[in-house]
Amino acid sequence: MTNVKSDPRQDRRNDSVDIDRLMQDGDNHIRQGRGTEADACFREVLAHQPGNPDALQRRGILAFLRGDPSEAVELLSRTMAIRSDDATLCGHLASALMACGNLDEAISYWQRALELAPDYAAAYVSLGNAYFAKSEIESSELAYRKGIELAPDNPKAFVGLARVLHFGNRNEEAETALHQALELAEDAPEVCNLVGTVLLETGELDAALELFETSVRREPGEPQGHAGKGIALHMLRRLDDAEVAYRRALEIDARYPLALKHLGVLLQERDELDAAAECFRQLLAANPSDDVARHMLAATAGETTPGAPAGYVTRLFDDYADRFDAHLSRISYRVPDLIRDAVVDIGGSDQPGWRIMDLGCGTGLCGEALRPLAAFLAGADLSPRMIAKSRERNVYDSLVTGCIEDAFEGQEKPFDLVVAGDVFTYVGDLSSAFAESARALRPGGLMAFSIEHGDGDTYHLRPTGRYAHSPAYVEDTADSSGLSVVCRRDVVLREDPEPIQGQIVVLARNP
Repeated sequence: MTNVKSDPRQDRRNDSVDIDRLMQDGDNHIRQGRGTEADACFREVLAHQPGNPDALQRRGILAFLRGDPSEAVELLSRTMAIRSDDATLCGHLASALMACGNLDEAISYWQRALELAPDYAAAYVSLGNAYFAKSEIESSELAYRKGIELAPDNPKAFVGLARVLHFGNRNEEAETALHQALELAEDAPEVCNLVGTVLLETGELDAALELFETSVRREPGEPQGHAGKGIALHMLRRLDDAEVAYRRALEIDARYPLALKHLGVLLQERDELDAAAECFRQLLAANPSDDVARHMLAATAGETTPGAPAGYVTRLFDDYADRFDAHLSRISYRVPDLIRDAVVDIGGSDQPGWRIMDLGCGTGLCGEALRPLAAFLAGADLSPRMIAKSRERNVYDSLVTGCIEDAFEGQEKPFDLVVAGDVFTYVGDLSSAFAESARALRPGGLMAFSIEHGDGDTYHLRPTGRYAHSPAYVEDTADSSGLSVVCRRDVVLREDPEPIQGQIVVLARNP
């Protein structure tokens, strides 16, 4: 244990306190799986020695393990100020930062860890995870392969590599990597859970369920396998079985975030809104920076906010990117074609050569529909993984990861058309989006988008987490932004599973 220097007055206050004994007791509690008792010991140490790095670091790790990454970052950052040359500490802090969504800072700490310990194979795997979360696919693959080179018996590195390969449609290589992971792990529950999660992302639900069930059989007292099993059952629409699995995970760990989140979604789908809101309330209490919990709590508690947090939208569509197109094909999704048809009816199809901006471009479905009309086609999306998917279509001349303001930044020429397919379902207050688009359009230029149909004279947040807008609100907001409604069509946006009623709206910038 590191000796911590203190002034004589502090020493006198500590005369009656056995710091070493408290640390040993805390470590014994950790070994016995008694995290609360361990944390109490380390708190007592810090009450007498506020700068004790061992106690700070252990409390930080315990905070991370109980699902409070914000507190973990605070504690581990304090430790880092004392032990800046500790590679393992850099790795712990990086993991907590990533859990809070601070990817760039997390990457910097993993890189620092590797500067201190170049053979730190696990850091390469974590670095691969962070790069993948940012959709920096080449960097992610290189990191995983370096981790495999250093530790060829680490199944987690093969799982990460498989995710990257699947994302790049290198499916045979990905399957080989997953098989290697499972062979190395010999059905270890942790690896079954990791591989199962990859299979969920790629839509192989039955195979994922089988792995989660293996995990549960091998380690019935761990919540992760039960939660993963619940997600697979949920996606297979076996809702009663999914609820049982989620609740079993929560019996083991009442604060387990994955189970709380997905149980909340399931209860919302069943219109049990008070119970759903309580799940999201507990999530937010454990992690106040959780944008998903904050937004879904508002939705299920009947509150209306101006818009979904950027972190919510990014997380939603990053997680959705691999299976987005396949899912939309199953729910009769036709918004890109409906937008194109409305625009052509107004502007004509005999005048290709438009400058077009596709806001919230996703995987590029609107871009693909509109490419024949475009001389220049730009796209923007908050989700890095959606941008990576849209880049694969090779239909855009320019792609930007960012918000609406980021999309128009640096664009010197005005646009003839701005489109937003299924974007405003995540934006309540449309005044900024309309104003930004109006400034970017030439006089007479068009803005075309879809909305879910709402009543009254404003917008509201539905329990689904999506916004609905009334025609009166759209018209009034457009008018205040220098835009006029030139087309409004009632349509069925998708079958989800019931028909979702909405509108395709086209605005024109006033002269």
